[in-house]
Amino acid sequence: MDFVPEIVKSLTGRSRYEALMGNVQGLSMLMDGAKSLIKGCEPPPGTLYQFAARVEDLEDAHKQAVEALRAFHTRVKTFEADLVAKPWKVG
Repeated sequence: MDFVPEIVKSLTGRSRYEALMGNVQGLSMLMDGAKSLIKGCEPPPGTLYQFAARVEDLEDAHKQAVEALRAFHTRVKTFEADLVAKPWKVG
């Protein structure tokens, strides 16, 4: 028997969904900041390379992370109605 009213479940789903989307947007903003940090790692011409990873490798990793975040965002938006309507269970 379920003792939790549907309105409480709806508010819980809505608040958790909004928190999730806020975290996705915050992570997206951090990824934009990381892009400028990567650009700052470019050594001046003619100097020895002093970083552990090449700038190209960092840019590729950044691009993959941004694409994964966009895919996750799209998937979450696809299931928005289900995520808002149902209570979330943590297993």
